[in-house]
Parts: sequence; C-alpha cells; structure tokens
Amino acid sequence: MMRSLALRVVPGEPPAADERRDPGRPVTVERGGCRAYVLPPPGVEPARSLPLVIVLHGAGRQDELLVRACADEPARRRALFVVLRSFAPTWDLIAGGDGEDLAFLGWLLGWIEARWPVDPARRALLGYSDGASWALSVGLSNPRLFAAVMCWAAGFVAVDTANVAPDDPKPRILLEHGTQDPLFPFERVAMPMREALERAGFDVTFRVDEGGIHWPSPAFQPAALDWFLGPAPG
Repeated sequence: MMRSLALRVVPGEPPAADERRDPGRPVTVERGGCRAYVLPPPGVEPARSLPLVIVLHGAGRQDELLVRACADEPARRRALFVVLRSFAPTWDLIAGGDGEDLAFLGWLLGWIEARWPVDPARRALLGYSDGASWALSVGLSNPRLFAAVMCWAAGFVAVDTANVAPDDPKPRILLEHGTQDPLFPFERVAMPMREALERAGFDVTFRVDEGGIHWPSPAFQPAALDWFLGPAPG
C-alpha cells in the first residue's frame, strides 16, 4: 500500500530576536537529517508577497549543483527559491523509509512562511528525474498547496487520491523529456505520462528535447521559470 502523500504544513514559530539572517543571502536549514538551502531575493518588501519555487534533485543528490544553478534567479525573478536535499540518496517515495522528506517539507513550508511573505497562490515544485517524479506525486496529491509542477524527465507519478477532492484546483504541469533518454525512454515513459495526465484533466505543457539524453538541456530551467513566473526582466 502506498504511504499517504498528504503534506501536513506545520505553522512555524516566528524568528527569535537573536536569529541571524542577512537579507538576500542564502540560508541553510537542517532538521532530522534533511537539508534545505533557502535563496531569498534581495530587498524583500514585507507587503509584497513572493512566489516560491521548490527545487528537487535527482537520484544521487545534486543539491549543491542546483544551488549554484539557481543562485541568480531570486534577484532576477523576484521570487524565493528553495533547494531541498533528500534524507536518503533519493526521495522517500522511491527510497522507502518513514516519509522523512515529506515531513521535512511540511515543517519547512511553515518555517519559511513565518519569515518571508510567500504568496500561497504561487507555490511551485521543480524537479529533475527522481525529483520530478516526487514533485509530480506530491504536487498533484496536494493541489491546494501547489499551483504548478515543472518536471524534467519524470519517471512516474503516484497520486494520493484520498487527499484530493473533486472540486480541488488542478496544478498546471510542465514536462520536458529527451527523445534519446535511455533511463526513462521517451515513447514508453514520457508520452504515456503526458496522455494520462491530459485524460485526467490537467493542463500539460510538453517540451521535447530532440536528441536529449538523461541530462537536462540548458534551456529547461529558464524556460520552466518563464512558464511559471513570466519572462525575467532584461
């Protein structure tokens, strides 16, 4: 039986008076063996809510690589970026375990929203490979929390239908997949996934990386962020 994917957001305690945070600088958060890198934009205005993009690595953990890839995006996009690191070498839905990643994400959302003005209507998940599968599964299982899911080379999706009501909103979905992907073959994985999601009523944007293998194209991240946030200024 699949473990519940219902995300329980734990309201965060407000920051203590002695909590040190340099505005606009990354913050590393650790709890229970999980880690997140929070990348805020400079000059956050308390009255101006921020989109939130949560970035999820593939199997083997490339979190530090993704932190570097996202380093300039908070300032360019005027959005809050969070790069997660899984408890095990890949995400709990795939690795098994006791749901450490899901519990951490629920706690982290409350912690972040006690410190930054996040727009609840503009939260999104962006994942790569196993991280894309986890993003799709968690995002579609919690449609009241996430407005969009952006996926590069997702291998599967598992939806916790017990946590989804008929009148819930449906997150928008962006999928990109390489036509020469040897791990998740295009015709056997990507095309059936797209068709199944569209039959289920989701708005799916499908990007084909012609000749692409199991490695993200340089165009994926900027195109995905443009799709969710709109083109960056300049």
